[in-house]
Amino acid sequence: MGVARTEETSTSTNRKDSFAMGSDGPYYKREKTFYGFDFARNETRAVSDSEDDEGNNDDAKRLRDEGKSFYINGCYRESVLRYTEAIRLHKESHSISSGDAILAALYGNRAAALMMTGAYEGAADDCHRALQCTVAMPATGGLDSGPVFRSKISCRMARALLKAGNVWEADKAFDSAIGSAKEALVLGQLNGAAEKILNGCIMDATLGLSDVMRYRDALDGATKITADNANNKGMSVAADRRNSVQLLMFINSALMVSPGSMELHERRVNALASLKRWAELGNHCERLAAEIVKTDGIFTDDLAPLNPFPDIKAATSLKPDFFERNPDNAADPVALRILSPKAVCDAVMRLPNGILPLYLRSLRLEERYTEAAKAGASIEMHVNNSKHRGTRGIVPLAWLSNERDKLRRTMSWKERGDTLFRNGDYERAATKYAACLTIDGDVSQYNQNALENDDAGGRLHAVLHCNRAACLMALKRYREAVKECTASLRIHTHYMKAMLRRGRCFARIRQYEEAVAEYERYIRFVDEARSSPQNVNSANNAACTFDRPIDITDAEYLKAKQELADARKSTDAAANNAWKQNQSQK
Repeated sequence: MGVARTEETSTSTNRKDSFAMGSDGPYYKREKTFYGFDFARNETRAVSDSEDDEGNNDDAKRLRDEGKSFYINGCYRESVLRYTEAIRLHKESHSISSGDAILAALYGNRAAALMMTGAYEGAADDCHRALQCTVAMPATGGLDSGPVFRSKISCRMARALLKAGNVWEADKAFDSAIGSAKEALVLGQLNGAAEKILNGCIMDATLGLSDVMRYRDALDGATKITADNANNKGMSVAADRRNSVQLLMFINSALMVSPGSMELHERRVNALASLKRWAELGNHCERLAAEIVKTDGIFTDDLAPLNPFPDIKAATSLKPDFFERNPDNAADPVALRILSPKAVCDAVMRLPNGILPLYLRSLRLEERYTEAAKAGASIEMHVNNSKHRGTRGIVPLAWLSNERDKLRRTMSWKERGDTLFRNGDYERAATKYAACLTIDGDVSQYNQNALENDDAGGRLHAVLHCNRAACLMALKRYREAVKECTASLRIHTHYMKAMLRRGRCFARIRQYEEAVAEYERYIRFVDEARSSPQNVNSANNAACTFDRPIDITDAEYLKAKQELADARKSTDAAANNAWKQNQSQK
């Protein structure tokens, strides 16, 4: 006898894998669910008299039970593999019919496991196969056959389609699931457990339709903003940024509904690039790759045609749980984790072609040079390999050559600038840093007014502006240095070194009130970090991960406090002199 399903009463609220929203944007969070497993009773089909068929049936039953056990324990990849083998053995020993309850249950169970790996298209396909196996089933039946089973599988298929981003088909499938469940309830002749499952299907499908509406509203909002941007080319920088932020919010909302939509992921990456949020962009790409790697090795046998990367070897360094381990660890927040160079090579093999150029650019602009070089080499080697040529579609390599050239110049020119600075050649060092800042722009000449340059953002450009400020301070060109610090702080508002340098420049040009404000902000950030160390790795967009308040030494802190005291004295002295001068003129 088959066993009853273990999670019959769970609802979509408890079960769906959500693309939840964190401070850095959406991220994956999966939970076990969906009405669990569907086990058909063994007596629904007569066992073959053949000894081989008996052996296959026994093996299929054992594999089915193993698949269930793996699923319950969260080992979804292994669960899929067991069900795939069970399906193969069952099909070998039985003629396929439209009333095969055992095969339908196997497909339905594998669909549940595929959902948990993120293989939503495969899950939807399995649900379709399961429904095909139930065409000849009677209008009545038990929990694992008839209208109860069909309603449940229809609902699961709709959810898989929605997760994959096939919203229009999901809409129809949810409606179908509700119709089937209501029809079965009207017919009656059901026990209490069956009625409970059918009502649960109706509730889940109704919630699914709400998600469909949420997706459509988000997509409509994103489409409207995109159209507005296209029709208003002359809008201000501030207005353009506001629109980009709002566009990102709409895309995030849609991704929470359809985390398997590669089109939405590409749109999110493009939105982050337009906002110059390169660290966040890189984190999103790497987390996406970690999700995709969960499907490594599951597309075997009848699932092979669904493999999106048939020629990619199993990942050796990228671990699927890298971003899921210890999610509440304040010292290592998920939003700030980065992959190793070897893991990056695994990641780029799994990212959609439309995302790759911006991901490699983000690696360079965040000064992850080793990762950028290795990623580019991996892509080129793969695409140029005659064995793999054409398997990822058309991948123009012109951008890769261009990005490699930018990486070479960035590393060379920045290192040359650092050497010149160490040797005291501040003028030439500043020039070399300026040249490095133009690599990503449309101009070859750096505007000496730093605030008029349209830089690419990222850690690299924040550091380059700050380095130029140091050169200009050494040359006693403090007003120019203030502008460089300001350009740096526009990229990373909590960049401590740029903040301190700007305060010192203000003091040098006797803008004491501005100097006091800058020193006070610097000291306040350090005090807050030391009093709340659990928040030092905040993942908000203003956080500067490479020069944090918590990293300021006692000596640096005390020196800044002394400079603040001096600036306050100078402020008071300046005010006193101004008062005396005013009195003398009366």
